[in-house]
Amino acid sequence: MDIQEIEIDKIIPYINNPRKNLNVDKVASSIKEFGFQQPIVVDKTNTIVVGHTRYEAAKKLGITKVPVQIADLSDTQAKAYRIADNRLNQDASWDTKLLNIEFNDLLSKDYNLDSLGFTTDELDTLFLKSSEDADIGLNENIEEDLDLTQETLSDVKMIQLFFNAENENKFREAVNKISKENNIDNISDAVLKAVLNEANKT
Repeated sequence: MDIQEIEIDKIIPYINNPRKNLNVDKVASSIKEFGFQQPIVVDKTNTIVVGHTRYEAAKKLGITKVPVQIADLSDTQAKAYRIADNRLNQDASWDTKLLNIEFNDLLSKDYNLDSLGFTTDELDTLFLKSSEDADIGLNENIEEDLDLTQETLSDVKMIQLFFNAENENKFREAVNKISKENNIDNISDAVLKAVLNEANKT
């Protein structure tokens, strides 16, 4: 099906759309950052089949023309597809390990994760879930860094920190300084000492 651009005022929201548009601001932020990458799907009368949130977001941004795709569906099929499309989206879940890899790659390029549509709490939860799901394993680097035996390694919890490039350099410099001043030979102990010292000041 061809995608064409039409004036947003010619698009008609479906009056009985059963899906509440709770993410208009997030979608507007996404469109502002990435452009209109997904067309609004309409029927032959320009009534929205799927894409109500994109429609509302575009109006919020003051966009006057939007890409649309005309669905070759009967009225009954369009009605069913509206429900099916929204329901199938609810079945999606995250592979937190792979998601974390993508997050890290974006952060390494100084990309602001705010434009991805996650709240701070959601990001914290995903990072925590990724850490809990991560297989710590018994690789030599971890065992050497933490100085743990096989019996106690299972009690270790991994905590991940995320910085932009500038703050990463500051963090590494600070950790190296603390390690040298206190004769500490691993990052984990150096960070722990700094955190505890700061906490004890209060």
